[in-house]
Amino acid sequence: MNRWDVIVVGGGAVGSAALRAASESGARALCLELHSPAHSRGSSHGHSRIFRHSYFELPDYVPLLRHSTGRFESLERESKTSLLNRCGMLAMGPPDSEIVLGCIESARRWSLPVDALDAASLRGRFPWFSVSDDAIGAFEADAGIVRPEATVDASIRVARSLGAELRIGWRVLGLLEDTGGVTVQTDHGNARADAVIVAAGGWTSQLLPELAPLLTVTRQVQAWFAPVPGVDASAMPCWIFDRGQDRRSVYGLAPDPAAPSDAGGTPTPSRHPKLGLHGSGDIVNPDTGAAPVDDSDIERIRSAYREIAPSLAGDLAGCATCLYTMSPDGQFLVGTRRGSRRIHFAAGLSGHGFKLSPALGDALAQLATTGRTGLPIGFLAPGRFAQA
Repeated sequence: MNRWDVIVVGGGAVGSAALRAASESGARALCLELHSPAHSRGSSHGHSRIFRHSYFELPDYVPLLRHSTGRFESLERESKTSLLNRCGMLAMGPPDSEIVLGCIESARRWSLPVDALDAASLRGRFPWFSVSDDAIGAFEADAGIVRPEATVDASIRVARSLGAELRIGWRVLGLLEDTGGVTVQTDHGNARADAVIVAAGGWTSQLLPELAPLLTVTRQVQAWFAPVPGVDASAMPCWIFDRGQDRRSVYGLAPDPAAPSDAGGTPTPSRHPKLGLHGSGDIVNPDTGAAPVDDSDIERIRSAYREIAPSLAGDLAGCATCLYTMSPDGQFLVGTRRGSRRIHFAAGLSGHGFKLSPALGDALAQLATTGRTGLPIGFLAPGRFAQA
């Protein structure tokens, strides 16, 4: 059997970051990927993801977010690849919006440069959006988009330059830990490692069944819309609109000025704003895959978009599905397997994990190579749930 210091299961956002970090530490590292890195059946694709720091979900994430942004920047330098576009991030909603107030509180707690806005300021600075007279907002200029496929590819290239190996098309069937290490059982045979990192996204429950009660894999739809003819959206930021009243929030990602054209010279969809509805969707089996996008999916997004930004909701330019692996509280599950010393994991990223993947990858690599991490991940331990 092959022997490794670290085996990483999954080559997506967190897995590729962990492979990079483990390789940088000098570990002999292997990544096993069932499909391909950043494949379209998982969660680490879609041309753009939001990165930000004034975190309404939970202020405890901010140190990890700062760490991640620094690691994105260092990865840009090491790989000579453009990964970030600082176009800003705008949150909008009613006067009691938990999203907007959460951004402002996070900024206050961590001294982040964020502008608190009233309705007049929103209309003056961001004329694309239709807001009520009592709307409030928060704008973070030092935020924007990160390019997921390019990031995963860059992380793996850096790791491989340091001696890491990647094997595509390998399904991991089981993990057997003993006092000397971990046997990783695959459909291509077994391998041994001193430690294993599980970053398998929607497939995590198959390897760590004790987490299954805490993980729900859901189908999400992303759609790109061209603005109405004559409307310029090139300067718009990323944004999220809290519609309140138990309605799913609507988010938008700014057009990517670096998005390439296809072989025929036609701009790819990410030259236009990308839209989605945040929150749980239909439950799916990751092996079966998400159902294709249909007209009802597009109409749900388009009608919400027209309500918020009527001048931007033009023709559909493209669409895709991705997976959210949801935890019960929408926060991540990160740590060491209960009763284990050698199996570490990140799961349940709940639709907001890509921006944090470098920090999660670093923490997991530290756990795998030294048995401890200085990054503040304790609040993400699954022990917060009775089922764990």
